[in-house]
Amino acid sequence: MTDLVTPTPAEIPKHILDIWVIILLILATILVMTSLLLFPAAAVIIYRVRTHPIQNRQ
Repeated sequence: MTDLVTPTPAEIPKHILDIWVIILLILATILVMTSLLLFPAAAVIIYRVRTHPIQNRQ
């Protein structure tokens, strides 16, 4: 029976690490761009719901 050996970072090929860096950068970019779009949109929606004339009538 063979023992399972986990590879050390020196044994992992460099191109695999490069691929993970690229994937993480793409995901981070998608997250930032989505938040830049959604947070202002949510702020506008909340503002318009709070200042809607029907809701302001007393």
